[in-house]
Amino acid sequence: MGPQQHLSVVVCEDADDAIAQGFDYASQGDKFKPIEIEKAVVIQHGTQAGKPTVDLVLFDQTGQRFVVMLTGALLKSIPC
Repeated sequence: MGPQQHLSVVVCEDADDAIAQGFDYASQGDKFKPIEIEKAVVIQHGTQAGKPTVDLVLFDQTGQRFVVMLTGALLKSIPC
């Protein structure tokens, strides 16, 4: 799987609104598993254009590790 070029964004007013929209992950059993952020790695010139990126290094309860890269453009695309 290559880099993700899109992101579905849902904005909820508060926790009650999130639950009403179906985002009550704790009640969904094994469908969602907990994951912990181990570290955030800031790369000052992470993009080809020289913009910074942040890599979030994650791990789950089985020890499997994951990484998610965030860019400023991605964060700015989230409507709040």
